[in-house]
Amino acid sequence: MRSLILFWRWPCRYPGTVYAGTGARDRDIVQGANEVMMLGSETNTGDGLLVFVGLLTLDVAQHTTSLPELGGKATADAAYMDVGGPAANAAITAAGLGTDVLLHTVVGAGEQADFVRGALDRYEVSLNDHAPDAAVPLASVWVLAGTGERTILATNNAHLAFEPGRPMLPKNTMAVLIDGHYPDLAMAAAAEAARSNVPVVLDCGRWRPVFAELLPLASDVIMCESFRPPGLAATTGEELVDEVVDRWGSEVCAMSRGPRDLLVAHGGSRELVQVPQVDVVDTTGAGDVLHGAYISYRYAACLSPLDALTRSVAVATASCTHLAARAGVADPN
Repeated sequence: MRSLILFWRWPCRYPGTVYAGTGARDRDIVQGANEVMMLGSETNTGDGLLVFVGLLTLDVAQHTTSLPELGGKATADAAYMDVGGPAANAAITAAGLGTDVLLHTVVGAGEQADFVRGALDRYEVSLNDHAPDAAVPLASVWVLAGTGERTILATNNAHLAFEPGRPMLPKNTMAVLIDGHYPDLAMAAAAEAARSNVPVVLDCGRWRPVFAELLPLASDVIMCESFRPPGLAATTGEELVDEVVDRWGSEVCAMSRGPRDLLVAHGGSRELVQVPQVDVVDTTGAGDVLHGAYISYRYAACLSPLDALTRSVAVATASCTHLAARAGVADPN
């Protein structure tokens, strides 16, 4: 007989996640995730602000030893519900590292949106909701035990169009991270940053047409291994990071490659940033954590690109060793 489902709600600065588990083994998984939600030393060296523009989702994640076949059913070992999405995860990570943040996204209305707003308040993330009457995007996440690999099916409100009527970047903005979702918001923020000489960090996951306009405006580009801008001659990751810098003039281009070392093109040379090898539990949001930590270390703590990436890789790797996106997020120093 299965034991009763247990729920935890963490009382400190990571209280937004609701965890559930079935059985003693799963209580260990869930309790471990809760215990490592410790925030690191502050990265903000002044009164500046980091701005994040892009997608927020409400994630419902299941941790399982096997995925059901099409039309089948299965029982998860543990589960959680929390705020997710690339821009939101990055913003929450930066806030957790001690930086003041502002998130431009869509949360919408209803009970699910209320849950999201409450979580963002507890994470100390300031919110500008550009479609308060919309529906919050939902994401179903399946995490495979043993490998930590995740499969995601999500909505993203891609049909929404925006005409920002007010400036998106406060005067004390140190840098802005853009993930390419909500192209109208992305371009408005990037153009404003260019006019104000504010650095733009691009989170490049899947190729989106708006990236053709965003890449020339970016100072820092962090891409996943599958990101491929059309029309480039590069056939390897090494060639791609070099070509992005050469073609669009970004100061830094880095490619994350899962457990393999990051490729980095910077200052006319190519470098590798070592990824620590760990026992992986859940890779959900690891790239988003990398981006949020990077913009914090690079532009709030004013570290060099390589130092910022080295610390960010350590933070993102730690997040993979526990159940839930951003669990284990801490300053490695």
